[in-house]
Amino acid sequence: MDATLYKSVLTRRRLKYNYYFSAPTAGKPVLLFVHGFPSTSYDWRYQVTFFKDKGYGLIVPDMLGYGRTDKPVDPADYILSLIAQDLLDILDAEKIEKPIAVGHDW
Repeated sequence: MDATLYKSVLTRRRLKYNYYFSAPTAGKPVLLFVHGFPSTSYDWRYQVTFFKDKGYGLIVPDMLGYGRTDKPVDPADYILSLIAQDLLDILDAEKIEKPIAVGHDW
């Protein structure tokens, strides 16, 4: 994955998220790839290559606690509803209203 396509955003909770972003070509949707635990955005590298070559937009964050995203020590920061809001903050930063979400977990 091209390191120059990574960005960061500060969420409403003041947490920094690192994410890969590639804009779509005309008419293609944006895919939001969310990795499981433990992992990083790098696990999606093959899917990123495949879908980027087909013109899909991509948002692939390092989830909270992993990669170059913040790693808070308070377990309360990892409540799933809060992490979901963080993902919405990333989508808002990129002005993406309706992504197609893809996820995995071990």
